Amino acid sequence: MNQRRDNGVPTIKDIAQACGVSSATVSYVINGKRVLKADTRERVFRAMREMNYHPSAVARGLSGKKVHTLGVLFPVIESVGFVTNPYATGLLHGVFWQAQREGFNVTLFTSKWENAEVSAPPLRDGRTDGVLVIAPPLNSDILSGLSSLGVPVVGISAAKHAGVAVVDVDDEAGLRLATRHLIDLGHRRIAYLTGNDDAASYAPRRAGFNAAMKAAHLGIDPQWVQTSHFDGSLAFEQTRLLLRQSQPPTAIIAGNDSIALGVIEAARDAGVRVPEELSVVGFDDIPAATLVTPQLTTVHQPLVKIGEKATALLVERMRHCFSATDEEVHLLPPQLVVRGSTAQAPRLSH
Repeated sequence: MNQRRDNGVPTIKDIAQACGVSSATVSYVINGKRVLKADTRERVFRAMREMNYHPSAVARGLSGKKVHTLGVLFPVIESVGFVTNPYATGLLHGVFWQAQREGFNVTLFTSKWENAEVSAPPLRDGRTDGVLVIAPPLNSDILSGLSSLGVPVVGISAAKHAGVAVVDVDDEAGLRLATRHLIDLGHRRIAYLTGNDDAASYAPRRAGFNAAMKAAHLGIDPQWVQTSHFDGSLAFEQTRLLLRQSQPPTAIIAGNDSIALGVIEAARDAGVRVPEELSVVGFDDIPAATLVTPQLTTVHQPLVKIGEKATALLVERMRHCFSATDEEVHLLPPQLVVRGSTAQAPRLSH
């Protein structure tokens, strides 16, 4: 009775073959759409249990039995830090608003970003009609895997995948804005502390930085481009070492605002004045950007709009039971917000 598809995931057809009934009969049992003999129902349910078959919310939705709930998949974390950080709360604000407008509830899930076969069961057993996946690492197959299993899915801050819609800020344009701003202020020695190198934003932001520097005919010192961490935990020590160089940078671009706050703290600890001696630019425009002294110049990421857009796309797919056939990427424009942490480059002695 354990007949399966090659990928190990049982289908309605597998259940039907095991029971000696039609696929339509299995669907009727699952959806309760018709009155069937008790022994037929029992055979179908027994086969479902033995084959570990979970009827998807999508399949049930075809008979009008949607659960009107969308899932939001986060990374597994040791604390509530990710869910409560300003980046995530901004996205969730947009998700909740749009879901409410569309008449959907929202359920949060966590994942270790293992393969989709491990992560998928709770997402396709009827609890949700579709899933938003937030910031999966580059080495995860969760997006393409869920899509191949028939789960409507939209990625936020995710790499491109065939058949999956992705919504994000235009990271490359954001770093170009930040870098050009500093160049226009006369800075030539510009360092860049990136975010996590397994994040989808890593490559386009690095490309934006490189493009702006190249357009200004400025060289890039390899020591001044360092992989940091979005939680800001590495920023203080990295900045401290940069400022100890014989010719330190006069400006630092941070991969996000948490990193930028660590840069400002390290500069203050070293007696380096911001922005008189060191200009600092962040990315995201979280609330803390206006609470630090001086207030942080940063690239505004429209997090609420990203959450709304991603949710609207997912609801469209859940209602019409379709997926994108090719890479479908929606990039929202960033905006540079100039505050007090950037100024004209200091005059340097050579």
